[in-house]
Amino acid sequence: MTIHQNARVVLSMDARKTLLHDIYQRRSIEACGVLLGSTDADGNWHVQQVQPLPNTFNSAVYFEFAPEDLLEVELTHPGEIIGVYHSHPGGFASASSTDRENMQRVNQQQQIPWVWLIIYGPFNEALLQRADGSLPLASILAYHHYSQEGLQQITVQAEQNFRTEL
Repeated sequence: MTIHQNARVVLSMDARKTLLHDIYQRRSIEACGVLLGSTDADGNWHVQQVQPLPNTFNSAVYFEFAPEDLLEVELTHPGEIIGVYHSHPGGFASASSTDRENMQRVNQQQQIPWVWLIIYGPFNEALLQRADGSLPLASILAYHHYSQEGLQQITVQAEQNFRTEL
């Protein structure tokens, strides 16, 4: 599968609801997990579900999940992992140097075509009021590390918005 530089991330309503619930429940640490769905012929990532995973570091500034947790999801949903997400509870609205290193390692060195979502805070009552039950797209950053262009920010859209543009 070829990932195109103008590819998009398309999030289902269920995925946005799960993301909101997860990051709010774990608002004092970096919530993390995997994105389940598919990619299309144009290289767009279609996220249908989100699978939260424990942050083994339980940290507000770093996330990591256990390999066995990732393996369990892969065995339960073979071929459906299309990316990862984590939160920045402190509100840092960019990929950190650690994020960038991990993205390059996974996308380029390991040649895994995942998309990376970062949801940035603050995760407070005002977010819940603005959210109306699902995570606002304005709180989500998406990235992919391309072989030629390097790290690029990817457009994030809600599923219904994407369908009307086709």
